[in-house]
Amino acid sequence: MIANDIQPMSTSPITKDTSLKNNPNLRWTLIGIWVFVVLYTFMVLGAVLSPQFPSFQSSNMMRLILGLPALLQLGIDYGVDFLLMIGFSVIGGVLIVRRSDDWFAIFTSLFLIIFGVRVTNLANSIAITPGYETTGGLILALGDIGIVLFSMLFPDGKFVPRWLKFLAPLLVISMLGIYIFPGSPFFWNTMGRSNYLIVTTGWYVIGLIASVYRYFRRATLAQKQQIRWAFIGTMGPFSWFMLFQVLQNFIPAFDDTSLLATGFQIVARLAGIFLFLMLPLFVTIAIAQAKLFDIDLLINRSIVYGILTVGLGLAFGLLFGLVSLIFKNFHQGDQSFMVAIVFSVSAGALFQPARKKLQRFVDRFFYHIQIDYQKTPAEIRAESETIVTGKTLASYRDLKLIGRGGMAEVYSATSPKSRKSVAIKVLRAALAEDEQFRKRFMREAQIVSGLEHPNIVHMTDFGNEDNVYYIVMDLLSGPDLNGLLRERGPLSVNRTVELLRDVAGALDYAHQNGLVHRDIKPSNVMLDSSTNPARAVLTDFGIAKITDAHTQITNTGMVGTFDYMAPEQIQASTDVDGRADVYALGVMTYQMITGRLPFERPNTGALLLAHLNAPRPDARELVHDLPRHISHAIQQAMDKDPQVRFATAGDFVNVLMSTV
Repeated sequence: MIANDIQPMSTSPITKDTSLKNNPNLRWTLIGIWVFVVLYTFMVLGAVLSPQFPSFQSSNMMRLILGLPALLQLGIDYGVDFLLMIGFSVIGGVLIVRRSDDWFAIFTSLFLIIFGVRVTNLANSIAITPGYETTGGLILALGDIGIVLFSMLFPDGKFVPRWLKFLAPLLVISMLGIYIFPGSPFFWNTMGRSNYLIVTTGWYVIGLIASVYRYFRRATLAQKQQIRWAFIGTMGPFSWFMLFQVLQNFIPAFDDTSLLATGFQIVARLAGIFLFLMLPLFVTIAIAQAKLFDIDLLINRSIVYGILTVGLGLAFGLLFGLVSLIFKNFHQGDQSFMVAIVFSVSAGALFQPARKKLQRFVDRFFYHIQIDYQKTPAEIRAESETIVTGKTLASYRDLKLIGRGGMAEVYSATSPKSRKSVAIKVLRAALAEDEQFRKRFMREAQIVSGLEHPNIVHMTDFGNEDNVYYIVMDLLSGPDLNGLLRERGPLSVNRTVELLRDVAGALDYAHQNGLVHRDIKPSNVMLDSSTNPARAVLTDFGIAKITDAHTQITNTGMVGTFDYMAPEQIQASTDVDGRADVYALGVMTYQMITGRLPFERPNTGALLLAHLNAPRPDARELVHDLPRHISHAIQQAMDKDPQVRFATAGDFVNVLMSTV
């Protein structure tokens, strides 16, 4: 399995068919076309926008501020357009940077950037501005040509069925014909809205039908997954077009200057933010999940959150404009300032909760992070002072605080029966008031009491006295593994394997008894210095999963520690088994040998994404003399797919021991 695991990623058939690596002349020609079209598009935007700034600056600013709805509408119009262009351009830019050696990647990049401009009000306004009809119309034409061709070609760059390639010239001619000849009777702004809708909608439908045909008749399983995501994305702009453009054509009341028409336009702008941005987001998912173009493309989540936060702000702004308009039509006089105050207070109370829910939706839907890492668990909020202040607890004497964790405090004490020193784990008082935490704590006691293994902490007693919940265990004389790593730094391979052999034995025993620990990390491995060498003892079964159990106790608070958490735990899979512990053991092994965690990220969200998507690091980059087979074994233990990992912790350690 290791040999298979270390093979380099093979080039996918999709990339091979569209690759330009062996055709550098065509590659640079296409890159030149990409640069020319993008520069042309933004030069047209700049040429039309730049004359507007002096007139805006010379305006009476106080008059603009007092006319708040008008000023807000101006800001929202430009803000929505800017958001759409950024949302499309980010993905297009990443594609051209990462895969400029693939013609379909170049096409997809160009299509996304141009279409992101095409769907803005600004581009449509330019196309009807005297003197700019042809230059602006070319942007609209390229955008419409791009989305139809993308629907026909995605995901492998081939027309399916093949005769569709004969429609491509007709598509180009018809789109250029209706957009760049302002004096002709078939110009889009003079041919009549019904005729215009028939032509454009007809081509959109042809592209969608081609995508559906490919899905059911020709696509492989991998291609079907890509087509599903891309199809959902293209349905966003198509739905907006059908809902608002077609509806406006058939209902004249939506095409005048009435309150209803203005409200309709505001709703259309609000819906456009989300429906149009569906396209780049879902195309990105199609590329990332199937590694199309041989890249694992991930949008930086901070950019996604930033775009969506701005979009949410614009949505609130649009709602404010609609409320102001309605208020003004029902009340005499301009009371915009009062409306602004009332709306601002309401929006301020709703914006942050709405932003968090939107962020949570993005994490779940796009990144498959199912655990709620934003929620501050009760463990962290628990009070930090010592709970047990007396000298005795259930007849155990001489209690002395020796450790503190998120859920519990640990004391050394003297047993009333054996007169020997023991360790007492006590649930924090703040958590003892919560029934779920009491159940979790006592559940750990019941779990550990049924385990008899030399490398699993031995429990001698548990109970409750005056609402103080406790577990009594053997007192181990050494530190935990985390303390050892902090004190000494990276361990030798021999010492690492000695400790891992003990932990693996404990894990295999637990797994055979139907338990998945789910929180393997150095601080849960104690070192018993009473033996030579010190043996490793596995502790803290507080969030262990009982195989086939249906308890909901572990849903309270965090499940696992993020630095060591397996992808299936992040995705809240119901099929988590012992291989999740193997993953955490692989992470811990990497840390023991290199002194660093394999995935070090600035925030929790980025860390979870790294577990889900980032390549597994090679420990030899930090420890140059590390045997190759050990580095590869660690990588296999940390594989994203549980099926590829070692079946048991013992199998993993046996490979590590093979030449030690």
